[in-house]
Amino acid sequence: MSDAVPLTLERLFAAPGLSGPLPGAARYAPDGRRIAWLRPADDDPERLDLWLHDLDAETSRLLVDARTLSTGRALSEEEKARRERLRVFAGGIVEFHWQADGRHLLFPVEGVLHRLDAATEGAAPRPLTDPDAFVTDARPLPGRDAVAFVQDRDLWVLEGDGPARRLTHEGGGTVSLGLADFVAAEEMHRYQGWFPSPDGTRIAAVRVDEAPIPVSYRYEIDGDGFRVEAQHYPYTGGPNAAVRLAVVDVADGALRWLDWGAERFEYLARIDWLPDGSGLLVQRQTRDQRTLELVELPLGGSERVVLTERADTWVNLGDELHVLRDGRTLLWGSERDGPRRLYRVDRATGETAPLSPEEGSVLRLVAVDEAAGEALVEANFGDPTRRGLWALPLAGGAPRRRTPEAGCHTVRPAPDFATFLDREEGLRQPPRLVLRDADGSERRVLVPNDPCEARHPYHPFLGSHREPELGTLVAADGQRLHYRLTMPTGHEHGGRHPVVLAVYGGPGVQRVQDAWPPLVHQYFARRGWGVLELDNRGSSGRGRTFEAPIHRRLGEAEVTDQLVGVDFLAALPWVDPARIAVFGHSYGGYMALLCLARHPERFRAAVSVAPVTDWMLYDTHYTERYLDHPEANPEGYAASAVFSRLDGLAAAPPGALLLMHGMADDNVLFTHTTRLMKALQDRGVQFELMTYPAAKHGLAGRAVSLHRFRLIESHLARCFGESAP
Repeated sequence: MSDAVPLTLERLFAAPGLSGPLPGAARYAPDGRRIAWLRPADDDPERLDLWLHDLDAETSRLLVDARTLSTGRALSEEEKARRERLRVFAGGIVEFHWQADGRHLLFPVEGVLHRLDAATEGAAPRPLTDPDAFVTDARPLPGRDAVAFVQDRDLWVLEGDGPARRLTHEGGGTVSLGLADFVAAEEMHRYQGWFPSPDGTRIAAVRVDEAPIPVSYRYEIDGDGFRVEAQHYPYTGGPNAAVRLAVVDVADGALRWLDWGAERFEYLARIDWLPDGSGLLVQRQTRDQRTLELVELPLGGSERVVLTERADTWVNLGDELHVLRDGRTLLWGSERDGPRRLYRVDRATGETAPLSPEEGSVLRLVAVDEAAGEALVEANFGDPTRRGLWALPLAGGAPRRRTPEAGCHTVRPAPDFATFLDREEGLRQPPRLVLRDADGSERRVLVPNDPCEARHPYHPFLGSHREPELGTLVAADGQRLHYRLTMPTGHEHGGRHPVVLAVYGGPGVQRVQDAWPPLVHQYFARRGWGVLELDNRGSSGRGRTFEAPIHRRLGEAEVTDQLVGVDFLAALPWVDPARIAVFGHSYGGYMALLCLARHPERFRAAVSVAPVTDWMLYDTHYTERYLDHPEANPEGYAASAVFSRLDGLAAAPPGALLLMHGMADDNVLFTHTTRLMKALQDRGVQFELMTYPAAKHGLAGRAVSLHRFRLIESHLARCFGESAP
């Protein structure tokens, strides 16, 4: 089989998306009779529509076409920031929630909250909130016909069909109530700032005041001009926002302030309610992140520390906390033994017992089925490149696999645990949505997404698809490094081919998986370029031992491991070792710079997108986790900065470096690139540069993506000695 049409970059970023319908956020209605999910529109991959499957009728249908509700209204600044932290780059309907009755759905579109009767075919969504206001983080309150949300930096509630009512009056200026602060959302992955009680009568909410953080100024440059943004950016070593914790009474808005230990702990990392609503369970971190405490905060009484986690490096945050119905036992995720394991904890004594095996990591606590006596987790037991659903007996015992062995599976169980939804993908399979029985057997494919079907968008290109191969190499300390290699078209016929080392390399991310690969790698392969991805030490999914080598010195172990990959490539008969390039975004952009700077003789080209260049310009929680406070590790900060390696960049092949950055980036600030530009210019180093007006850190959007990869292709082709496209 051969391609009917060539794969072009224009087609790669056009509609319909080549990876197919890509189901996302699938979840059951509370009564378990219906399933809703989001998927990209066929005519616009950047717009998400809402779909519905009726389990009784066994029918699926488009429930809401987001175009019908769009007015083209701009997002509020709070919503822009929230989506940037969540890495939500699509438009349309980007989130939804079922109400407790099992038939009504709530979802915002451009800041207006809508309700829809999903049980009545043909029913139209009805707006619930003021079209002149902007709703953020709207969610139903448990057990009530009510929804809460943030508006004008305060909490509001809407009950039944009544008007929205303002609950709090704290917000304004540098203060918000109900929103997560920058480092909580960006680095702690606590994206929410309010948490309803089990009965929905009270809300725990964080009050954030950014005033302690000095104002810094940055330009946001768009196509028509620029504006100066005053930003309270929490630079490493500096102060964080002041965070207080309140419990808000939904009936009258009365506030009760709780002492969560802010004078002794820097970070309020997690907030959960006790099942009986008598108080909160909070997780709090010290500034150095080497101590994490799980603490009970009763609504009346004194705090009690349930357990404490400590490490010589840092304690990673997780979401594996669940209190069983007996009220005495809780489940807890910890890396105290190396890999992330699930433990059973006695709430009164703090005594723990592991429930998961030593081999492999628990990646997510999905749910707890107490009737069956098991915890359901997504884990990579046995193979770090695969993610599956496993059942862990609460009484202890061997785990039981519930999903097929191959691929990566993200699941959501039905309310009665009789079935579960499986978003399944693999090297040959783009994400599809499967309904499975509790034992894992396939009941029904809700979203097939099969490229072998003639109607699938990728079908015309399937004949030239290069399925990547997975393999392992060995790091300097003996740990295994997993790679994913996409070999170029024609490599089997002899000759030497260039290779692109596609790198991220930073903590918190795992790229090498038995999962559907980025299709831009297929484009490179068709052009005759191989692509290697390698998860170096410091990457996630492998536990503390695998991450620890980066402590107090970034860019050293990671680059050393990437060079193991380069050595592997150089030994392959089809690879031209003189034409290896490195390409990365964000931490990957930092890695691209350091790979070129530390080994200019090994790389013919480097593409660095939105890179960190000096860790003194990055934020507190992330940077200090790995490098410590700047005053405690000035040598580590200096050695980890790109500026310590300028001699290497000067020794690289002329014109080898292409820098790219968004001109409105509020995460990795544009200053990272401007400082490097000046330093390279002062040394007379020639490099290429492309900046994108109005673009944030993700550089999202079809036009920007198409332009960016067209330029990357041209740059690499020139450096490889090939003709431009």
